Amino acid sequence: MKIYEWNIGMAATIPSNQGYILMPWVIDEIIKDNPDCIVLTEFVVSKGMDYYINELEKNKYYWFISATTKNNGILVALKEHSFEFKDTFDYKKSSIHTGNEVLSGRDLPDFYEIQVNWNGQLLSIIGVRIRVDITGKNTSYKKNQFQALDDYLSKQNHNVICIGDYNAFWGNNWSSNNTKLTKTASRNYKIYTPPYKIGTWHSFVQPSGELTQLDHLITNISNRSITVEYDWSFINSLRYKIGITSETANKPNGIPDHAILKATI
Repeated sequence: MKIYEWNIGMAATIPSNQGYILMPWVIDEIIKDNPDCIVLTEFVVSKGMDYYINELEKNKYYWFISATTKNNGILVALKEHSFEFKDTFDYKKSSIHTGNEVLSGRDLPDFYEIQVNWNGQLLSIIGVRIRVDITGKNTSYKKNQFQALDDYLSKQNHNVICIGDYNAFWGNNWSSNNTKLTKTASRNYKIYTPPYKIGTWHSFVQPSGELTQLDHLITNISNRSITVEYDWSFINSLRYKIGITSETANKPNGIPDHAILKATI
């Protein structure tokens, strides 16, 4: 199973105010390898959305959207042939969840869960993004979101894939550096972050220019080989201004400023 996650950089804009649109090349780029699962974070309903829907359906995806005006949402798209959707589409069963429905706490992350069957077993696919306090007044903002997510994941007794922008850097050692999801770690979940290597090992560039790894896969699936990598190959002079590279800080608003996280299970 291939799972691709991408923070597409819409940053809760109001499209009719700032003129942002969902760039066609974004969906073209992430769909070209035909991953089984696509997760887009910072997804905002905007002009151009009809192209996304048409391309997803043309390529045999079911799509799900959690998004409202002035808030970042999440799009999840799942290949029709890769999963069983009978229970997912049963209105009598709780199979699609937002954070407000299943997480408890004062501050909640962007969260969207789709439950499907995979290889005869229940699987939760969760897109997540830990929010940043832009006011600078809530010093516990991230901590509260991690606690809400930790409580929820640690209570799940079936297979879970939780992928997204965690706005946190743990390096490559979950056991010693994970101070955010301690309950989840004790339940045999593991974090998967692309290894350090020369080149594009980072998923985001801080305004200071610091390269960081903010996009991760967390899962309790333990009986399969799992690999992850970051992909910045989408940057070119037709999509970004000349001179912008994967290591450029403060990339233009309204288009992706994160790498694509590509995971294979």
